[in-house]
Amino acid sequence: MSQTDADHPWYVIHARPQLELLAAAVIETRLGLVTWLPEVAQPRRGRRQRGPLFPGYLFVQADEFGLPLSAINHMPGVVRVVAFGPKPQPLAPEVIAALRAEVEAVNARGGLPQHPFKPGETVRLREGPLAGMEALFLGPTEPAARVEILLRFLGSQRTLFVAPDTLESVANPIATRPQTRRSRGKGRPIQRDR
Repeated sequence: MSQTDADHPWYVIHARPQLELLAAAVIETRLGLVTWLPEVAQPRRGRRQRGPLFPGYLFVQADEFGLPLSAINHMPGVVRVVAFGPKPQPLAPEVIAALRAEVEAVNARGGLPQHPFKPGETVRLREGPLAGMEALFLGPTEPAARVEILLRFLGSQRTLFVAPDTLESVANPIATRPQTRRSRGKGRPIQRDR
């Protein structure tokens, strides 16, 4: 990359799911632009694999006056250049430098953290409006930054997607009462021996 290229702004590219690498390679080979797809080690299918930190997104460095950014929209694997309003919003090179440093730090620590919870385990929400409530851990979802829990709230069960760092294990879960029938039907109460 030449010194003049280093001064060009970066733009965010929305790519088709799981085609981020293809989009980056096509943009580099066909258009001659510098791309960056931040990848980190993350838990997937029971083992750690490298994958996009921002699934569906990558960055491209371009001079919008030298090459129309709309040309990027027609590349295979690309959905569009992310824009707010009529024009794509550039990112300063300092933002990309800070992101690169953070990605390197995450990879140096071994990648994204893997949560310690197992499906069926009782967990407690540590923060947010439902802090202190217990739920049943169902499992990880994609992307791995969220997990699925089953929360019993106001007499019904709801599935929630939360960050794993907002949960804690519950050593002694609160026992739930088994559901019992209260009537024989048609409003006639069940007589119990006491």
